[in-house]
Amino acid sequence: MLNPKKLPSKVKVLTRVATAYNDILVLQNDRTREIWFVRDENDFFLQSRINLDAPNSPVLIYSKMILASLLFQPEPKRVLTIGLGGAALTNFIHEWYPQTHIDVVEIDREVVKIAKKYFFFEEKENYLVHEEDGRVFLKNADARKKYDLVILDAFKSGSIPYHLKTREYYEEIHRLMAPGAVLASNLYGKSNKLKPRDWRTFSEVFGEVYFLEDPDEVATALIAVDQKVRWSPEKLQDVAEEFMAQKAFPFSLEEMASYYRLGKFEDGGAEAFVDDFSAQGFDQAVTRNNLNHTKKRDYPIRSFS
Repeated sequence: MLNPKKLPSKVKVLTRVATAYNDILVLQNDRTREIWFVRDENDFFLQSRINLDAPNSPVLIYSKMILASLLFQPEPKRVLTIGLGGAALTNFIHEWYPQTHIDVVEIDREVVKIAKKYFFFEEKENYLVHEEDGRVFLKNADARKKYDLVILDAFKSGSIPYHLKTREYYEEIHRLMAPGAVLASNLYGKSNKLKPRDWRTFSEVFGEVYFLEDPDEVATALIAVDQKVRWSPEKLQDVAEEFMAQKAFPFSLEEMASYYRLGKFEDGGAEAFVDDFSAQGFDQAVTRNNLNHTKKRDYPIRSFS
């Protein structure tokens, strides 16, 4: 378990800042730099990691699995990401798709500052950050501007704010997705025991839902698409081989495709996450769910050493 009071001497604390939303810790170990969210002095959650020698190449396994969404939409023109972290995902997409428009939504201004100072995030004309809640952004978004790829990666320490986990939230996202678009969501690792409910919730909005999980169950990614026929593991592998023949990514999407867990989390008895916020109730829920000190966590995730 990470303990900042007992860090090895080679691990340096670059900054620590507490906001209304997060207690943020940035560490560096040799050429590795990381963002951690601190819930209390014994509970820490890794958010992002980069290698300073290749800062735009994903390091964490969940990031690589999220990028397997490109197998379903290999040429996205517009990308929406909810949650910035260390910008590892969006920096990679911007490098490989420099003409693509990327909107990043991040509620915590200090996360944005840290990403710019320590993680090479740089806004450009077609690579923008919007400092607000993800669902509020969706409600105000221009429905005429559709996205080809949506990435969900918003966390506060040990939980995902509940209003960013419901069927109604995904319906609002779906409204902004272009034909053939794909959604990818970070579902954390083995401590998330609610993945059958995630499957049910996404399945009520999208045609097909795919789960990718590494052999050690460190991370799970969900990919949702409007397909009428689900791809087989063999089909996904074939698509990955064709993709890698065209783009020499610094990691293997063929390996990511091998992590496809067909039917693993599907449970016919699972209940969807839903909400029924009134106009006034919605504002209150967004405020309550986003604040770091809020005790009630409708969607808890425990950390592991």
